[in-house]
Amino acid sequence: MLREGRDPELSDPAEHTAWTFTRALTSRSGALTRAALGERTLFELSTLVGYYSTLALQLRLFDVPAPVS
Repeated sequence: MLREGRDPELSDPAEHTAWTFTRALTSRSGALTRAALGERTLFELSTLVGYYSTLALQLRLFDVPAPVS
């Protein structure tokens, strides 16, 4: 579901906002304002997403195989 970009329909408003923000960051369609999450949370979430993106890029570049489920 997440890989396909579909809304996971999270019931917790904060979790849904975090998901929406993360999708905005990764899809380059814009970002939520500081008012949506607060500056500290916005900073932490953007750092986390940035770290994950860097790690994912390195895994792709070095052909690290995906784990078998």
